[in-house]
Amino acid sequence: MKIKILSITLVVFLFNPQLFADIYEVNNNKIIILMESGVPLIDIRTKREWYETGVIKKSNLLTFFDKDGNYNVKEWMSKLKKIASNKDPVIIICRSGRRSRIVANFLDQKEHYTTVFHATDGIISWIDFKNKTVVPD
Repeated sequence: MKIKILSITLVVFLFNPQLFADIYEVNNNKIIILMESGVPLIDIRTKREWYETGVIKKSNLLTFFDKDGNYNVKEWMSKLKKIASNKDPVIIICRSGRRSRIVANFLDQKEHYTTVFHATDGIISWIDFKNKTVVPD
């Protein structure tokens, strides 16, 4: 019986996709380093949010969820693929980290992006740490 339980536990452990997910939680300093090395930052907030707080300079503005929480995956992915393929690393940011976590998981699990960086605490943290934002174009 112990061997059977151990075998099941081992199989679950080895084949759990979360264990092999290529999603990396990143803070503000890491975002700066990644962007300086050419990794694109995708700001998935709404247009209204961009104008309320500003955006990180050189970020790609690509709303995922609209103000009502709806989304169009096909349209959004079409725009994202012009910025980065699923073989390219990307950084995903939102206001607080909640929506960007959902999108990071989606890119990893459904679109098979190899390297997704999730801005854990979002633009709120960026601003709290006195990092600059700019008015969106």
